[in-house]
Amino acid sequence: MQEKTRAILHIDLDAFYASVEQRDHPEYQGKPVIVGGSPEEEAVQLAREIKRQIREQTELTASAGVSYCKFLAKIASDRNKPDGLTIITPQEAPAFVEALPIEKFFGVGKVTAIRLRTLGIQNGADLKGLGEERLHELLGKHGAQLYRYACGEDNRSVEPVRVRKSVGKEITLERDIRDRGEMEHILEKLATQVERRLVELGLAGKTVTLKVRWSNFDLVTRAESRTQGFQQTEEMLPVLHSQLSRLVDGKQSVRLLGVIVSGLFSQEEMRRERQVVTPSLWSGELL
Repeated sequence: MQEKTRAILHIDLDAFYASVEQRDHPEYQGKPVIVGGSPEEEAVQLAREIKRQIREQTELTASAGVSYCKFLAKIASDRNKPDGLTIITPQEAPAFVEALPIEKFFGVGKVTAIRLRTLGIQNGADLKGLGEERLHELLGKHGAQLYRYACGEDNRSVEPVRVRKSVGKEITLERDIRDRGEMEHILEKLATQVERRLVELGLAGKTVTLKVRWSNFDLVTRAESRTQGFQQTEEMLPVLHSQLSRLVDGKQSVRLLGVIVSGLFSQEEMRRERQVVTPSLWSGELL
């Protein structure tokens, strides 16, 4: 059989920065244009252009944040909603982070914020002053990461295109719980949300994982795989309940629950895996 020939389309804006300058300044048309500036200035210009295109094509507004790391760029994008554009330079970052309320730090939910505030930690300056070792004692690995954020450090790379590896939902509880029945009810809701997203994406997954974070911030996960995969809630729940029963003894409180389906594959692959071939009762001829 002849292989299908792929057709790949790649689009690159022609002389983007110079073209934008000529569009915004008609007097530059037909003249040589050199666009200079720092990376921040170029990013700001690009952000303005993206915002403009979003408004023109969708009639919606978007807010943008520009900084030297992902953590601060995300904070900046939330700073002046709606239709905002905020820049945080390396020179501005120390004072900005020190004044930032702890609730604004990535990964700090309501329960964690309350715990930190009872220790007198109100903002980035307090986090930094507490020190990495003490934060690690209090919050584990997340505490160490919070300290780096408080120092204006975030070395995570930007991945503009990522292959989806899993679909999951989790919830940080407003209060710690010990009742297993309550946990099972929450897991059912989470599994239903995961199923809905899997169906939307046309995917299933070979592995379902239960995620539990205890009140002391220790995190445990338990996973189970099967060839035919998981997509529906009723397929996940027996596994999740079994995993939960082996973890929860009523002595430790739970602050977070999560359900993750990974090892993703398409619905067509799922149908093939689940196809059952029933052998004939008459495997041979009667004599």
